[in-house]
Amino acid sequence: MRALAVSHLPGSGPGTARTSSGEWRFLLAGFFSFAGFFCGYLALKLESAVARFDTLTFLLADPEGKLARVRIGLLLTGACLALLAILSLLSWRVATGGLGLAMVALAGLAAPLARNTLADERGLEESLLYRARGLADIGWVGGIFLLFLALLPGILLAPPGALETAIRRSVSAVNSAWTSLSPWTRRSLFAGAALLAALAVGKGVLRDYPNSSDENSYLTQARIFATGRLWVPAPPHPEFFRARSFVMDTEQGRFFAKAFPGWAVLLSLGVLAGVPWLVNPLLSALTLVLLGWLAVQLLGPAGELPTLVLMAATPFFLFNAASYFNHPLTLLLVTLFLAAVVQAVRERGNRWFLLAGSAAGAAFTVRPASAILLTAPLLLFLMWRAIRSRAWSSLVWLLLPLGLVAALVGAYNQILFGSILKTGYAAYDPADIRAGFSADNLAVTGWWLVKLLLWTVPGSLAGLYFLTRGRKIGQWARQEPLLALMAAGLLLQAAGHLIFQNKGSNEYGPRYYYDGWVFISLLMAAGWKRVLESEGRGNEHEAIGRGVVLGGAMAMALTVTLTLPLLAFHYRDKVDHNRDLYTRVEASGLHSALVFLETGSGRMPPGDLVRNPLDFRTGFVYARDLGQESRRQLIALYPDRPALAYAYDSHARSSRLVPAESEEGR
Repeated sequence: MRALAVSHLPGSGPGTARTSSGEWRFLLAGFFSFAGFFCGYLALKLESAVARFDTLTFLLADPEGKLARVRIGLLLTGACLALLAILSLLSWRVATGGLGLAMVALAGLAAPLARNTLADERGLEESLLYRARGLADIGWVGGIFLLFLALLPGILLAPPGALETAIRRSVSAVNSAWTSLSPWTRRSLFAGAALLAALAVGKGVLRDYPNSSDENSYLTQARIFATGRLWVPAPPHPEFFRARSFVMDTEQGRFFAKAFPGWAVLLSLGVLAGVPWLVNPLLSALTLVLLGWLAVQLLGPAGELPTLVLMAATPFFLFNAASYFNHPLTLLLVTLFLAAVVQAVRERGNRWFLLAGSAAGAAFTVRPASAILLTAPLLLFLMWRAIRSRAWSSLVWLLLPLGLVAALVGAYNQILFGSILKTGYAAYDPADIRAGFSADNLAVTGWWLVKLLLWTVPGSLAGLYFLTRGRKIGQWARQEPLLALMAAGLLLQAAGHLIFQNKGSNEYGPRYYYDGWVFISLLMAAGWKRVLESEGRGNEHEAIGRGVVLGGAMAMALTVTLTLPLLAFHYRDKVDHNRDLYTRVEASGLHSALVFLETGSGRMPPGDLVRNPLDFRTGFVYARDLGQESRRQLIALYPDRPALAYAYDSHARSSRLVPAESEEGR
């Protein structure tokens, strides 16, 4: 579908298909060459690469055995990629099909290969099991889709069959039903369906469990805000209760989350209502309603449904919408900001400048980096228009809420940290997020981009390429300035997270890119719209339409039948083991206890799991295990409950919960 569409984009004239096909072959050859070179380089530097991962260091003790097998595997992979690079110069279909077959084969072999090469005498460690499973998922979905793309040109040479006819009729029927509804009705119905899907993922897959330290910190801070406080008193012996993503202020005796307060303030309303799990799904549904309107304004009526599908029919959207992360609120505010910008450009009313500034400022209180990077190009554009037209009142209304938000955040920082410029991240760990540019930064960013392929509709990201192909950037920016400015914001966001990088953990896709997901969805849809509207002669134009419909149908089928079920199984299993600590404690039949964490649970370290009531006393209290003597000191402060010790075996994926006294005798 991709190569076929490339060959028919507006541009040159006679020979366009041949030229574009050749261009695609060279791009494919370059990709395979780079990937093959990387595998070879990694094989040469294998010892230093393995030493960076605690779960793989055992390989260094057997350099002639398992480490050698890993090295040979990397070299063979590099050789295969080099062969594909050569084949791609001869035929992109052969190379694409070969890569698809290789990915499917590796998907089937991922588990036995991992057990054979990466398992120690105790078996395969849990994190390696998850990585093998993730690579297998990418192999199944990506491999099947690449095989389909290799076969697609041959399919298009034949007249439409019964299945293709049925698909086209279904697409036509859906479009007719969509356009027959009023804009408000169809967007509300679509958003309602997405809301139900997100709730199903949240309850059925994620088990309403904050599956990371960040999610837990947001929810805990929301509970603190719901009591009318900014912090709660730190407990005695705070060293037992130091938790990731929280500030334990021992000097002033305070405990609170490190994150900016915007998301926790809103989530506290859900806490007060008893439905914190409903907040993010509702925000995500509202985002879709706004996105539908934006798609019509920027792409025309025909772009509305494709944009909504590209956005919402993905695990990237559904899993984050079901989470406790602050990204869905940031996404909604960025979407509201974009809607205000569109109206400000068209109507130039002061109210739209005020709304744009307010939305950008509110986003700053949630995720300041994303708010600045994503909105900066559009904000500068609005400021330039206001100054050029001498609309000074509009400029004031745009900047006023930004100034107020900066003052509020400064006051919050002053109260909690003693300086308007010091944030919770600096108080938590001055080295938490630090600028850098190294091979690690590039590797993590590359892995995020690979994950983005799995977490979105297969092939959909190619729309970003089609949007600008054959265009001069300056010409495109003059023709579609808002789309170009959105793309600039995305580039800034990607560059910012490349340099100021946080690897993240227990996340749903490359979540640091999720704040710009509306921008990406609109740009993807614009690119595919350009493909469908490209000029072609008779059969050529028909082939474009057939290819996009068949490719889209295949992509959606893979998303629904493979991607979503595979990820649902993976995360339900992962969540079950991450929350094993709490499951074991609940099954104990006790109503209160002091629980020492000798280890983490699943893939969560102890610092992620010391999740306690705000008074550090009611019900179950969880503490780090700092040794037998220290245990006795803390046990003396909780004489009204039994003391338990918890440990988890990440190889056997099993745990034990026993009285702490029996552990002292070991």
